[in-house]
Amino acid sequence: MTRWSYHVEAMNIPERWWRKKRQAKELTRLNQRLNNLGSSGWELVAYEATPMTGAFTQNVKGYAYLALFKQELPEL
Repeated sequence: MTRWSYHVEAMNIPERWWRKKRQAKELTRLNQRLNNLGSSGWELVAYEATPMTGAFTQNVKGYAYLALFKQELPEL
């Protein structure tokens, strides 16, 4: 039977990051993080986007992504 280890990581992406000036830089940073996890044997299996809202205005300021990864454990 395959045994798994799980890892959950929060990846916050504020709206200001998506302005054209910073978009490429932030996407590169996120891509590097995902590739580092993949190189360590972690597989992204699901993610959930949750809007982050301002305390007073309740306007969406960005999104928090909960990324769920799994990694096969060695056999005993």
